[in-house]
Amino acid sequence: MSERLHSPLALYDPRGRLAVSAYRYLLIRALLLGSGLLCLGIWLASLGLRWVGFLAVAGILPVMGATAIQTVRRLHDRNRGGGWLGLYVLAETVGVLPLERAVDTHPLPVIALVAAMLGVFVWFFVETVFRAGSPGTNRYGPVPAAP
Repeated sequence: MSERLHSPLALYDPRGRLAVSAYRYLLIRALLLGSGLLCLGIWLASLGLRWVGFLAVAGILPVMGATAIQTVRRLHDRNRGGGWLGLYVLAETVGVLPLERAVDTHPLPVIALVAAMLGVFVWFFVETVFRAGSPGTNRYGPVPAAP
Protein backbone atom coordinates (compact mmCIF):
# COMPACT_ATOMS: atom_id res chain seq x y z
CA MET A 1 0.00 0.00 0.00
CA SER A 2 2.77 2.44 0.85
CA GLU A 3 4.46 1.86 -2.55
CA ARG A 4 1.23 2.81 -4.32
CA LEU A 5 1.04 6.04 -2.32
CA HIS A 6 4.73 6.77 -2.74
CA SER A 7 4.63 6.91 -6.54
CA PRO A 8 2.05 9.73 -6.92
CA LEU A 9 3.54 11.70 -4.02
CA ALA A 10 7.02 11.38 -5.54
CA LEU A 11 5.81 13.58 -8.39
CA TYR A 12 5.76 16.49 -5.93
CA ASP A 13 9.35 16.05 -4.71
CA PRO A 14 11.73 18.48 -6.47
CA ARG A 15 14.90 16.86 -5.14
CA GLY A 16 17.23 14.96 -7.40
CA ARG A 17 17.53 14.63 -11.15
CA LEU A 18 15.25 13.39 -13.94
CA ALA A 19 16.57 11.83 -17.15
CA VAL A 20 15.44 13.24 -20.49
CA SER A 21 13.64 10.05 -21.55
CA ALA A 22 11.67 9.91 -18.30
CA TYR A 23 10.80 13.60 -18.68
CA ARG A 24 9.50 13.09 -22.21
CA TYR A 25 7.34 10.21 -21.00
CA LEU A 26 6.05 12.37 -18.14
CA LEU A 27 5.19 15.23 -20.52
CA ILE A 28 3.22 12.94 -22.80
CA ARG A 29 1.28 11.50 -19.87
CA ALA A 30 0.60 14.98 -18.44
CA LEU A 31 -0.63 16.29 -21.80
CA LEU A 32 -2.93 13.30 -22.27
CA LEU A 33 -4.27 13.49 -18.72
CA GLY A 34 -4.80 17.25 -18.89
CA SER A 35 -6.54 16.98 -22.27
CA GLY A 36 -8.70 14.16 -20.98
CA LEU A 37 -9.73 16.14 -17.90
CA LEU A 38 -10.54 19.16 -20.05
CA CYS A 39 -12.68 17.07 -22.42
CA LEU A 40 -14.40 15.39 -19.47
CA GLY A 41 -15.15 18.77 -17.90
CA ILE A 42 -16.60 20.15 -21.13
CA TRP A 43 -18.68 17.02 -21.64
CA LEU A 44 -20.03 17.10 -18.08
CA ALA A 45 -20.83 20.81 -18.36
CA SER A 46 -22.70 20.18 -21.62
CA LEU A 47 -24.85 17.64 -19.76
CA GLY A 48 -25.82 20.33 -17.28
CA LEU A 49 -23.41 19.19 -14.55
CA ARG A 50 -21.48 22.43 -14.51
CA TRP A 51 -19.97 22.13 -11.02
CA VAL A 52 -18.83 18.58 -11.63
CA GLY A 53 -17.37 19.71 -14.95
CA PHE A 54 -15.63 22.58 -13.21
CA LEU A 55 -14.13 20.16 -10.68
CA ALA A 56 -12.92 17.92 -13.51
CA VAL A 57 -11.20 20.87 -15.18
CA ALA A 58 -9.78 21.95 -11.81
CA GLY A 59 -8.08 18.53 -11.72
CA ILE A 60 -5.66 19.95 -14.29
CA LEU A 61 -4.04 22.10 -11.57
CA PRO A 62 -2.39 19.20 -9.69
CA VAL A 63 -1.21 17.81 -13.02
CA MET A 64 0.35 21.18 -13.88
CA GLY A 65 1.94 21.38 -10.43
CA ALA A 66 3.48 17.92 -10.70
CA THR A 67 4.75 18.71 -14.19
CA ALA A 68 6.35 21.95 -12.97
CA ILE A 69 8.07 20.15 -10.10
CA GLN A 70 9.35 17.43 -12.44
CA THR A 71 10.59 20.17 -14.79
CA VAL A 72 12.67 21.46 -11.88
CA ARG A 73 14.13 17.96 -11.52
CA ARG A 74 14.85 17.94 -15.25
CA LEU A 75 16.65 21.28 -14.91
CA HIS A 76 18.65 19.76 -12.07
CA ASP A 77 19.75 17.02 -14.47
CA ARG A 78 21.08 19.76 -16.75
CA ASN A 79 22.91 21.19 -13.67
CA ARG A 80 20.63 24.24 -13.56
CA GLY A 81 18.63 25.52 -10.62
CA GLY A 82 14.86 25.51 -10.46
CA GLY A 83 14.87 29.30 -10.79
CA TRP A 84 15.27 28.87 -14.55
CA LEU A 85 11.65 27.75 -14.56
CA GLY A 86 10.82 31.27 -13.35
CA LEU A 87 12.26 32.73 -16.56
CA TYR A 88 9.97 30.47 -18.57
CA VAL A 89 6.96 31.43 -16.43
CA LEU A 90 7.82 35.10 -16.95
CA ALA A 91 7.89 34.57 -20.72
CA GLU A 92 4.52 32.81 -20.51
CA THR A 93 3.13 35.75 -18.54
CA VAL A 94 4.36 38.21 -21.16
CA GLY A 95 2.59 36.07 -23.75
CA VAL A 96 -0.81 36.93 -22.31
CA LEU A 97 -0.26 40.69 -22.23
CA PRO A 98 -2.41 42.72 -24.64
CA LEU A 99 0.52 43.62 -26.89
CA GLU A 100 -1.67 44.41 -29.91
CA ARG A 101 -2.58 47.74 -28.31
CA ALA A 102 1.06 48.82 -28.20
CA VAL A 103 2.03 47.65 -31.69
CA ASP A 104 0.78 50.81 -33.41
CA THR A 105 2.56 53.22 -31.07
CA HIS A 106 5.72 51.22 -30.22
CA PRO A 107 6.32 48.55 -32.91
CA LEU A 108 10.04 47.94 -32.36
CA PRO A 109 9.86 47.27 -28.59
CA VAL A 110 6.91 44.94 -29.13
CA ILE A 111 8.76 43.05 -31.86
CA ALA A 112 11.84 42.80 -29.63
CA LEU A 113 9.73 41.57 -26.71
CA VAL A 114 7.99 38.92 -28.82
CA ALA A 115 11.34 37.80 -30.28
CA ALA A 116 12.83 37.52 -26.78
CA MET A 117 9.78 35.61 -25.57
CA LEU A 118 10.01 33.16 -28.47
CA GLY A 119 13.73 32.77 -27.84
CA VAL A 120 13.07 31.81 -24.23
CA PHE A 121 10.41 29.30 -25.31
CA VAL A 122 12.71 27.63 -27.83
CA TRP A 123 15.68 27.61 -25.46
CA PHE A 124 13.66 26.14 -22.59
CA PHE A 125 12.05 23.49 -24.80
CA VAL A 126 15.40 22.37 -26.23
CA GLU A 127 17.05 22.50 -22.81
CA THR A 128 14.45 20.30 -21.11
CA VAL A 129 13.19 18.00 -23.87
CA PHE A 130 16.15 17.35 -26.15
CA ARG A 131 19.46 17.81 -24.34
CA ALA A 132 21.01 15.04 -22.29
CA GLY A 133 21.80 15.56 -18.64
CA SER A 134 25.17 16.61 -17.35
CA PRO A 135 27.61 13.70 -17.19
CA GLY A 136 28.48 12.31 -13.82
CA THR A 137 27.37 13.49 -10.43
CA ASN A 138 26.49 17.17 -10.19
CA ARG A 139 25.40 19.35 -7.27
CA TYR A 140 21.86 17.87 -7.44
CA GLY A 141 22.86 14.23 -7.18
CA PRO A 142 24.07 11.24 -9.18
CA VAL A 143 23.11 10.45 -12.75
CA PRO A 144 19.48 9.26 -12.77
CA ALA A 145 18.81 5.63 -13.56
CA ALA A 146 17.21 4.82 -16.91
CA PRO A 147 13.42 4.49 -16.66
